[in-house]
Amino acid sequence: MRDKGEVFERLMHLAVDHGIIVRFAPLKASTGRMKGNRLAIQQSLSIDDINYNLAHELAHAFLHYDKGNITSDAISPEAHEAYEEQADRAAKLLLCAVGA
Repeated sequence: MRDKGEVFERLMHLAVDHGIIVRFAPLKASTGRMKGNRLAIQQSLSIDDINYNLAHELAHAFLHYDKGNITSDAISPEAHEAYEEQADRAAKLLLCAVGA
């Protein structure tokens, strides 16, 4: 298993290589949000939760980039649930691939 800093670094390289800007913010309603090429992660998370949320939001960026606004108020609850399940599965795969 890689140390947590290396996992985070690999995920950040993936984001930067694909033009995704990652910032930490005091999010109130979620632990991660993606809008366009900007990704925000809740600033008070543990490193494990940061890595998971970063991988989850990157998964949305790669899987759902052509779906428009996929927030729960913009699509049906069923579609939102499906997108979240897809991002969760892809995040787990991505974390395994980078050594988490």
